[in-house]
Amino acid sequence: MTFLLEHPLSLLTLALLLSLLQPADKLQSLLTTGLTRLGRRLNKPGYAQGYLRVAGAGLLLVILLPLLAAWWALTELAPWPALLDVLLLWGCFDAGRLSRRLPLCLTQIAEQRELARLTLAPLCLRQTEALSELGLRKTVAEVAVLRLSADFALACWYLAGGIYTALVFVLLRLAVQAWSSKLSDWRTFGSMPSVLYRAMAWLPYHLLALTLLLYPGSRRALRAWSKGQLWAFPAAGRLLAMAAAGVDAGLGGPRRYTQTTEYYPKLGGSSSILSGQTRALVLRLSLALLFWLSLAWMLTLVPLLYA
Repeated sequence: MTFLLEHPLSLLTLALLLSLLQPADKLQSLLTTGLTRLGRRLNKPGYAQGYLRVAGAGLLLVILLPLLAAWWALTELAPWPALLDVLLLWGCFDAGRLSRRLPLCLTQIAEQRELARLTLAPLCLRQTEALSELGLRKTVAEVAVLRLSADFALACWYLAGGIYTALVFVLLRLAVQAWSSKLSDWRTFGSMPSVLYRAMAWLPYHLLALTLLLYPGSRRALRAWSKGQLWAFPAAGRLLAMAAAGVDAGLGGPRRYTQTTEYYPKLGGSSSILSGQTRALVLRLSLALLFWLSLAWMLTLVPLLYA
């Protein structure tokens, strides 16, 4: 029993349950804002691109090393170090706040579109003020896919490499949000964190994408696989394409992160995504995550029962 209480999978499950019951709604935004302010001190318009790349990588390293040292010190002093793992995962999981905000946003889209835009704004980088009903549904679907898949990647790295590997991934995830390469002002400065994050997320994203083949519409999803290569982050593009094609809907297309409209590749099907398809997509992704969690528990418990 003691082994199970301190097993990484038990701690991960506890953190996920805490996130669903009481989401850490403001913690990520505070951390992202802090990283953005730090980045602005080094990311100046007149600086050379080579300097900005080195500065972005250097700032990431300057934050990471003290963070790992501080975490090691805390684990040495804490009476139950495993509790720190739970708190870190709880603070970094998006599943809890997504489970509350996304259904609320989908309900508001039909009659309270302005409220839907406000509900969605903290969850995405793009400007939501001018989003149409279709744009809101597309944004909800893309936010669900990208944020839940990032949670899945965090869980994978925690189980595979322990809390220090998870800390590295958490910092990269926050840095990618704070110094997003989608914004021209941060494109050079945030290039190294973006490359490292994509490298760590590559395998979990593909695992999740292949899991979606278990659902009806798998042939459509498989045909959409190649379209994901057009996305800036191909692993995320494949996941978006397969998730959208599975429910026979389209994602991608134009969006605004600043005042300028940017045109992203269209992924998935050719038809516009409807409210029911958006809900189905979110449900499929949630069940895919539950599938992997259940599989992990089975692989953990069966050897114990037979031992």
